[in-house]
Amino acid sequence: MITERIPLWEDREDVALYTMLRKCNPLPMQEDAVEALPAVIVCPGGAYLFCSVDLEGDTTALRFADKGYQTFILEYTVGSRCGDIDSRHPAQLLDLAKAILIIRQHADEWHVDTDRISLAGFSAGANLCANMAVHWHDSFLADYFGVESSVFKPLAVVLGYALIDYRYQEEYLAEAIPNNSIMMAGNKTIFGTATPSPEQCDELSPHNFVSEKTPPIFMVHAANDSLVPAVHSLKLAAALAEKGIEYELHIFKNGEHGFATGVPGGVGPYRSDRHMALSVWMDLCAKWLMSYVAPETAEHDECVAATMRRREEARRAAAKK
Repeated sequence: MITERIPLWEDREDVALYTMLRKCNPLPMQEDAVEALPAVIVCPGGAYLFCSVDLEGDTTALRFADKGYQTFILEYTVGSRCGDIDSRHPAQLLDLAKAILIIRQHADEWHVDTDRISLAGFSAGANLCANMAVHWHDSFLADYFGVESSVFKPLAVVLGYALIDYRYQEEYLAEAIPNNSIMMAGNKTIFGTATPSPEQCDELSPHNFVSEKTPPIFMVHAANDSLVPAVHSLKLAAALAEKGIEYELHIFKNGEHGFATGVPGGVGPYRSDRHMALSVWMDLCAKWLMSYVAPETAEHDECVAATMRRREEARRAAAKK
């Protein structure tokens, strides 16, 4: 594994791209060519106040790397580290766009297939990834970097306990957790105020901007999430369904907020019975993502599986005679 921390912007150390790169083998019969792998950029959560690189970043990136991806972790603009830099939206969206451009610029060196770059985010990081999913084609990104909009389009997007509807979240927290200091500090980071207006909330709520240009999205949430309720994922799923965008949604009974890969580790203690149930989400996600990364392979694998099922059914039928 080749790891490196690369600052995204000159004169800023708080925003960076971490690499977790697999070594690639030369392609058969092509001495000068090396296999290009699909890539995933992981955006950890942290309420836009901090960036949980160690918990949601490292663990998730390693799981994707183990499944054959070149993986990256984005440490984007957050309130606790940006100093005097303007942290308001769309600063984080520009960070993610810059990360995509850097990966594309180093594609040959890092053995990345630029047509197969996906995003994976958690909580606030999922809000960021979802916003890229619905805004990648907006002219302000292309104009800011002087490139074609298409370079920012993700192949697919993975969202863990995403914050999707800011207006709903503000109303929910006002009743469930009044004066939530972390959420208010996060609001100050991204909105410039601890109490954003309904219009400001709507601007950062991805379900309001789903269109035919939105890429496929995989969502995972816990039904007992008391910080960012699962209704957020349901709202996005409804918006995707209305526009005919492919998606997959898994809501598990237990997990609370911040379960990451669902595998016990890091800060404890953990209820193994709860986390064992939802830890399957990454395997489910990998199968879903493969249908876009290598659709012909996924179709072949399904055909093989179907053939094996038919053979097993025939064997059982013959055994009963």
